[in-house]
Amino acid sequence: MKRNRWMLLPLAVGALALAALGAPAPADEREALLAADRAFDQATAEKGIEGWVAFFAPNGSMLPGDDPPVTGPDAIREFMGPTLAQPNSSLRWQPTRAEVLIPGALGMTVGRFERRWEDADGKPQQRNGTYVTVWRRQPDGAWKVVFDTGNPDPPEPERD
Repeated sequence: MKRNRWMLLPLAVGALALAALGAPAPADEREALLAADRAFDQATAEKGIEGWVAFFAPNGSMLPGDDPPVTGPDAIREFMGPTLAQPNSSLRWQPTRAEVLIPGALGMTVGRFERRWEDADGKPQQRNGTYVTVWRRQPDGAWKVVFDTGNPDPPEPERD
């Protein structure tokens, strides 16, 4: 019986090697994650809330600041819709790095965002910050957002 186990070892090693050859290289996956995040930004800039929601997985969630988590396309649309529909406003971001957490399945991007809007008096406002987005590869090969959160920079001290 022990002899049969040793015979299975080369088969197992060979199967693992073949599986590794079929998996995308981590650098390729990092580039794919960065490209997905840039496309997410562009779709949101062009299509507003519909561009935003389109990049979330069906069970995707947001953790928006001090508010409770928002999960699913309808809740995300309801939460983010008013923000993205404000006149003279924008939300743009740029990823600065991507990491593969589970090859072929899960990754994350980190970057900087900039939100611009006008207050009730029409005065331009701006808030910058850092975000983290977790992505899951879907059965069709597309990367979709499963978790997104951001943290604004502390306000700059007012000058006298």
